[in-house]
Amino acid sequence: MPAKTGSSQRKGDWDVDVAAMAGSLVHEIKNPLSTLNINAQLLLESWKDAATPRELRSVKRLKTMVSEVGRLERILQSFLRFTERHEINLQPTSLNGILQDIAEFVGPEASGKGIQVRLGLDPELEPFPLDEDLIRQVFLNLVINAKHAMEEKGGELILRTRHADRDGIRWAVGEVIDTGHGMSKAVQEKIFNLYFSTRKEGSGLGLATSKRIAEEHGGFIEVDSEEGKGSQFSVHLPVEPSR
Repeated sequence: MPAKTGSSQRKGDWDVDVAAMAGSLVHEIKNPLSTLNINAQLLLESWKDAATPRELRSVKRLKTMVSEVGRLERILQSFLRFTERHEINLQPTSLNGILQDIAEFVGPEASGKGIQVRLGLDPELEPFPLDEDLIRQVFLNLVINAKHAMEEKGGELILRTRHADRDGIRWAVGEVIDTGHGMSKAVQEKIFNLYFSTRKEGSGLGLATSKRIAEEHGGFIEVDSEEGKGSQFSVHLPVEPSR
């Protein structure tokens, strides 16, 4: 048993060191990127009166450079947020309340895209210890993905809660269900991998971050999906955290 404790401590120290190194690396990369961005913007300003075909091609390339530098900066910022160690602030919080707030927040925009938001909240689900800001981030990530899966044809976005008893633990389960295009088994096996995304503009960090936050709470996320029918993400959180 003492050996296991020592191993755990070394792993914790390693996680902290890696997070610190990643943060330092991100900052070192951001500085030259900012310089590139500023100089590209200045060049665009100098070429604002471009008229010949050659000049216009140069301006187009400069705009591409600015766009790509901006995308790199956003990726780095997202990665920095991912590597940060979350200080979990557990307070008795209503999971029903979080999902209800999210439904009200996304409802108008979703409706405009032909997506109907429905709630199915367990009235017997009492508040339990969780970090409200982090768990809200988890469900917002899932809801955003669900909306993207239905943006072509519309559909139903269902947010619901329930209790579950599993492995001798009492779980509160929050579910995000969509009637979108669904996922193949191969995609389902990769969706929580860092930087994996099925969307060209996706960062591949949302689901990886959500998985990490759930695990930091002592929980986990399950996914059930079928191509052409939709997906269901179930976030399991312990009603009585061990931490």
